[in-house]
Amino acid sequence: MTWLVATYEPTALFSLKDSQATSAAGKSLLVPSPYAIKTALIDVAVNWQGVKFAQEVFGWLRVLPVRSSPPRWACVTNAFIKVQRPPKNAEPGNPFKPTVAFREYVQFRGELRLALDISCLGETERQTLTSLLLRLNMLGKRGGFIQWQGSGELPELDISFVTHTGDVRTHLSGVIMHYLDDYGPKMTWDRLSTFTTDKPDRMIVSALIPYRLVRSSKRSTVYERTG
Repeated sequence: MTWLVATYEPTALFSLKDSQATSAAGKSLLVPSPYAIKTALIDVAVNWQGVKFAQEVFGWLRVLPVRSSPPRWACVTNAFIKVQRPPKNAEPGNPFKPTVAFREYVQFRGELRLALDISCLGETERQTLTSLLLRLNMLGKRGGFIQWQGSGELPELDISFVTHTGDVRTHLSGVIMHYLDDYGPKMTWDRLSTFTTDKPDRMIVSALIPYRLVRSSKRSTVYERTG
């Protein structure tokens, strides 16, 4: 097995709502999900060389296993923010009403690493994926900027990476469980596109995040990576 690992420095607050969460209570994941990473790379491909090129990338990217290694420290801030939401009975000329919603924002300290299994890819696809990862500068909610630091290949991943259902687990303590989404087997370009009414095919996987809770209060929670 060969993993292409890209390293980034988070430069802004990160927030990515669980795909199963309601719009009013948006608890954030502590790591970007495979669905979010692949979609961000597709977005990079569209902006780099256009839709046709992105469709070619989607053909081989959608089936790749993806893992991430979170930064050493994560501080999750709890916040109530003001949002605009369509009411059940909209008034003419006033389609939205102000309300409040719960959101979490994560401040990272340390390096974020993304790993994609490239064992089944040819040399051309590997070079393309490396170029896409170099151009990736945002994950999660808009404004979650990251700075590319470098990339390389590894034969296997260490315990600092998230383990999914079915992975060989070398440790079972000092982890937090998340449910992450990924592209399902029926995912197509039309289902991914926001210009169609087809719903995306999401596959939910259970994942162990190598974090332990260090400190918690009503305003924030601090985690330290265990791997």
